[in-house]
Formats: sequence, C-alpha cells, structure tokens
Amino acid sequence: MMDKNYYHTMLERERLIPFFDKDRLVCFLTFYIGNEADTDKFVRDDMWQAVDDNKEEDCVFIDHLITDKLKVNAKLSYDIWRRFKIYIKSNFPAVKIIRWNKFNKITGEVRTYKKEI
Repeated sequence: MMDKNYYHTMLERERLIPFFDKDRLVCFLTFYIGNEADTDKFVRDDMWQAVDDNKEEDCVFIDHLITDKLKVNAKLSYDIWRRFKIYIKSNFPAVKIIRWNKFNKITGEVRTYKKEI
C-alpha cells in the first residue's frame, strides 16, 4: 500500500525525482543525503517514515524506486542512472557515494549496491 504523505513530504524536501521518456513517466525515486556511518537512520523498518537528512554529507541513500515496469525500461535505465548522477553531482557536491539496498520480494534477500561518483 502506498503512502501519499511520504511522497508529498519527499517532494516538498526536493528528495523525489521523476524521470520521463518523452511524455511518459518511466519512474521516480526518493533519496536521502547522509553519512554512510548513519546507515541505520536511512535503512529502516518503516519505509513510509520520512526522516531528516543533511545535504552536506557524502552519501546518497536511494529510498524508493518505483517504475511502470515496461520492458523498454531496461534500455532506459542506463540513461536514467546517468541523469541521476549528474543531478546529484550538480546539487549535492559533497556526495561521493550512492547506496541502494534492494529488497528481492521473491527471496526476501537484501542486496546492497554502492557506487562511487
């Protein structure tokens, strides 16, 4: 179930970014800026809790990534990833790492991805 209040809060905080392909909303993601040492603050049990972050820190935590699930998105993902990195570098110059904990609904496994930028 989706919590519109969470997304509204993240939009107001400028921590929600939509990505379009022409006129189609392909995906949007929410994120926090923090210190990787504070991972527990941003990787939390309540996925609908919007927590405070600090734009002067060095790590982006991708919180939610929602797509429309079309097959063409696999091709678009590289461009979206590139655009996201450009956005982060331009708006948060202190950020050096992007971190994403991806939950696999089938296996229940959580994988952590990190990328230096």
